[in-house]
Amino acid sequence: MLDLIFGYLIIIVILLSANVGLFLGNYNFNNIKSTLIFVVLGILFIIDINISRLFSLNLLDYLTHVFLIIFVIVFIILLTYLKLNKLNVSLYCTVFLYYMSSFLLASQLTELSIYDSLLLTFISIIIMIVAFQSSKLLIYAKRPYNVIIGEYMSLMGILIFLFALTNVSIMKLDYEMFSPFLILTPTYQLVYVVIAIIVVLIIGLYWNDKKSR
Repeated sequence: MLDLIFGYLIIIVILLSANVGLFLGNYNFNNIKSTLIFVVLGILFIIDINISRLFSLNLLDYLTHVFLIIFVIVFIILLTYLKLNKLNVSLYCTVFLYYMSSFLLASQLTELSIYDSLLLTFISIIIMIVAFQSSKLLIYAKRPYNVIIGEYMSLMGILIFLFALTNVSIMKLDYEMFSPFLILTPTYQLVYVVIAIIVVLIIGLYWNDKKSR
């Protein structure tokens, strides 16, 4: 069960870290300043999930509601960004969701080690950097950059909504027959497919930009 929650945590961290990196692509930060921001966010992240271990919150029976709340917040941020064009508000709300969801999920992991915390922080920082660097090419895409972010957030929200729909069934599975990793394998594969599509898109944009020069 704990491996399952840890799997949820990894996926949520990856998705929201990429979202933060894409949002920051709207700002004219150089590589040094952006990396410094990501490191600060990572330090706050490791503090966040380690503080969560001090709280005895038992949310295993309410994870469906937690995922539904995250889903609703994601689409509120999406509407705020696309319809109201409030970039700063959307970024701050995404960062808040990043810490809040990580805190809630990490609070269920009583055996979360320092190694696990450092690993999650490292993954989060790397994903932010990759997403931010990708934005430098994505802005040359035919679709507006805000639409690309909107499409990403829509897919992210749908995936989190699927977590909410399937959580009760997954929790009732016999873990002697199914390991948590196998249960989440389709989700991991979906994340890999999304990453692969982004890589192909980046290479294509880079090649087109190089040819146009």
